[in-house]
Amino acid sequence: MSFRVTVVRWCVGSAVAVMAVGCMNRSSIPSDAKDVTGGSGKISYTADDSGNVYVLDSDGNKKVFEGHVRKGDQIVVDPSQDRIVVAGDNADHNVALKSDHRYRIYFKPNS
Repeated sequence: MSFRVTVVRWCVGSAVAVMAVGCMNRSSIPSDAKDVTGGSGKISYTADDSGNVYVLDSDGNKKVFEGHVRKGDQIVVDPSQDRIVVAGDNADHNVALKSDHRYRIYFKPNS
C-alpha cells in the first residue's frame, strides 16, 4: 500500500471519528424517548419505570448526559453547580453545564 493511500485512509478515519464525537445533539437521543421535563435552573425527574435518561442542553443543542435509572430513581440537573445527580450520586457528564442555558430531560423505558 502506498504512503498516499495510507494518508488518505487516516484522514478519512479521523474525520469520521471527529464527526461521531461532534454529533451528540438531539438526534443522538432516541426518537421514542419521551420529553419529560425541562427549563432553566434546577430541574428534576423521578423515573416511573426502569430505563435510560438523556439530558439535552436545549440552547446548545447538545446531549450532555445519558444514563440508566431504575423505577423511583430521581435525576436532578443543576446547571448553577455544574452537577447532575442520579439516585443520590453525582454523575459524570461530558460537557460542562451552563447556568444560563435551558435543559431538557428525556426518558426511554426498557423494552
